[in-house]
Amino acid sequence: MSNIIEQIDKAIGAHGAWKVKLRQNIDGTLALVPAEVGVDNRCEFGKWLYSLAGTHAASDPYYKEILELHKAFHKVAATVVTKVQSGDKPGAEASIGLKGDYTAASSKLTAKMMEWKKTAPKAA
Repeated sequence: MSNIIEQIDKAIGAHGAWKVKLRQNIDGTLALVPAEVGVDNRCEFGKWLYSLAGTHAASDPYYKEILELHKAFHKVAATVVTKVQSGDKPGAEASIGLKGDYTAASSKLTAKMMEWKKTAPKAA
Protein backbone atom coordinates (compact mmCIF):
# COMPACT_ATOMS: atom_id res chain seq x y z
CA MET A 1 0.00 0.00 0.00
CA SER A 2 3.01 2.27 -0.24
CA ASN A 3 1.45 3.39 -3.51
CA ILE A 4 -1.38 4.97 -1.51
CA ILE A 5 1.10 6.68 0.78
CA GLU A 6 3.13 8.00 -2.16
CA GLN A 7 0.03 9.24 -3.96
CA ILE A 8 -1.26 10.96 -0.83
CA ASP A 9 2.09 12.69 -0.29
CA LYS A 10 2.07 13.91 -3.89
CA ALA A 11 -1.56 15.04 -3.61
CA ILE A 12 -0.99 17.02 -0.44
CA GLY A 13 1.82 18.92 -2.14
CA ALA A 14 -0.09 19.44 -5.39
CA HIS A 15 -3.26 20.60 -3.70
CA GLY A 16 -1.26 22.90 -1.46
CA ALA A 17 0.06 24.54 -4.63
CA TRP A 18 -3.51 25.38 -5.68
CA LYS A 19 -3.63 28.26 -3.23
CA VAL A 20 -0.63 29.79 -5.01
CA LYS A 21 -2.37 29.33 -8.37
CA LEU A 22 -5.55 30.92 -7.05
CA ARG A 23 -3.56 33.82 -5.58
CA GLN A 24 -1.91 34.32 -9.00
CA ASN A 25 -5.33 34.23 -10.63
CA ILE A 26 -6.63 36.88 -8.25
CA ASP A 27 -3.53 38.99 -8.93
CA GLY A 28 -4.03 38.62 -12.68
CA THR A 29 -0.77 36.78 -13.34
CA LEU A 30 -2.30 33.36 -14.10
CA ALA A 31 -5.35 32.70 -16.23
CA LEU A 32 -7.57 29.86 -15.03
CA VAL A 33 -10.82 28.51 -16.43
CA PRO A 34 -13.50 27.61 -13.85
CA ALA A 35 -14.82 24.69 -15.90
CA GLU A 36 -11.33 23.16 -16.00
CA VAL A 37 -10.48 23.88 -12.37
CA GLY A 38 -13.76 22.34 -11.24
CA VAL A 39 -13.11 18.94 -12.82
CA ASP A 40 -11.80 16.55 -10.19
CA ASN A 41 -10.44 13.82 -12.45
CA ARG A 42 -7.88 15.81 -14.45
CA CYS A 43 -5.30 16.41 -11.75
CA GLU A 44 -2.85 13.58 -11.07
CA PHE A 45 -4.47 12.71 -7.74
CA GLY A 46 -7.94 12.70 -9.29
CA LYS A 47 -6.78 10.43 -12.11
CA TRP A 48 -5.27 8.09 -9.55
CA LEU A 49 -8.37 8.16 -7.32
CA TYR A 50 -10.67 7.30 -10.20
CA SER A 51 -8.29 4.54 -11.33
CA LEU A 52 -8.97 2.81 -7.99
CA ALA A 53 -12.67 2.28 -8.77
CA GLY A 54 -13.46 -1.41 -8.51
CA THR A 55 -10.29 -2.24 -6.58
CA HIS A 56 -9.88 -3.27 -2.95
CA ALA A 57 -8.75 0.26 -2.09
CA ALA A 58 -12.08 1.66 -3.32
CA SER A 59 -13.89 -0.27 -0.58
CA ASP A 60 -11.93 1.62 2.08
CA PRO A 61 -14.20 4.19 3.80
CA TYR A 62 -11.41 6.76 3.49
CA TYR A 63 -11.47 6.37 -0.27
CA LYS A 64 -15.14 7.24 -0.55
CA GLU A 65 -14.84 10.22 1.78
CA ILE A 66 -11.70 11.54 0.10
CA LEU A 67 -13.32 11.19 -3.31
CA GLU A 68 -16.18 13.43 -2.15
CA LEU A 69 -13.87 15.90 -0.39
CA HIS A 70 -11.71 16.06 -3.52
CA LYS A 71 -14.77 16.87 -5.64
CA ALA A 72 -15.75 19.59 -3.17
CA PHE A 73 -12.21 21.00 -3.21
CA HIS A 74 -12.26 21.41 -6.99
CA LYS A 75 -15.77 22.85 -6.94
CA VAL A 76 -14.77 25.51 -4.41
CA ALA A 77 -11.55 26.29 -6.29
CA ALA A 78 -13.62 26.80 -9.46
CA THR A 79 -15.91 29.14 -7.52
CA VAL A 80 -12.89 31.26 -6.56
CA VAL A 81 -11.92 31.55 -10.24
CA THR A 82 -15.52 32.42 -11.16
CA LYS A 83 -15.48 35.21 -8.58
CA VAL A 84 -12.29 36.60 -10.09
CA GLN A 85 -13.77 36.49 -13.59
CA SER A 86 -16.92 38.26 -12.46
CA GLY A 87 -14.90 41.04 -10.83
CA ASP A 88 -15.46 39.91 -7.26
CA LYS A 89 -11.83 39.90 -6.18
CA PRO A 90 -12.76 40.66 -2.55
CA GLY A 91 -14.98 37.57 -2.56
CA ALA A 92 -12.18 35.49 -4.08
CA GLU A 93 -9.77 36.83 -1.46
CA ALA A 94 -12.21 35.93 1.29
CA SER A 95 -12.56 32.39 -0.07
CA ILE A 96 -8.83 31.74 0.13
CA GLY A 97 -8.48 33.62 3.42
CA LEU A 98 -8.07 32.03 6.83
CA LYS A 99 -11.79 31.42 7.35
CA GLY A 100 -12.74 31.08 3.69
CA ASP A 101 -14.63 28.24 2.04
CA TYR A 102 -11.64 27.27 -0.12
CA THR A 103 -9.41 27.11 2.95
CA ALA A 104 -11.97 24.96 4.77
CA ALA A 105 -12.33 22.56 1.83
CA SER A 106 -8.56 22.30 1.44
CA SER A 107 -8.05 21.70 5.17
CA LYS A 108 -10.73 18.99 5.31
CA LEU A 109 -9.27 17.19 2.29
CA THR A 110 -5.71 17.38 3.61
CA ALA A 111 -6.71 16.18 7.08
CA LYS A 112 -8.62 13.21 5.67
CA MET A 113 -5.72 12.31 3.35
CA MET A 114 -3.39 12.36 6.35
CA GLU A 115 -5.75 10.03 8.22
CA TRP A 116 -5.88 7.66 5.25
CA LYS A 117 -2.10 7.72 5.01
CA LYS A 118 -1.81 6.65 8.65
CA THR A 119 -4.12 3.67 8.14
CA ALA A 120 -2.86 2.64 4.68
CA PRO A 121 -0.13 0.23 5.86
CA LYS A 122 -2.65 -1.53 8.12
CA ALA A 123 -5.09 -1.86 5.21
CA ALA A 124 -2.51 -3.64 3.03
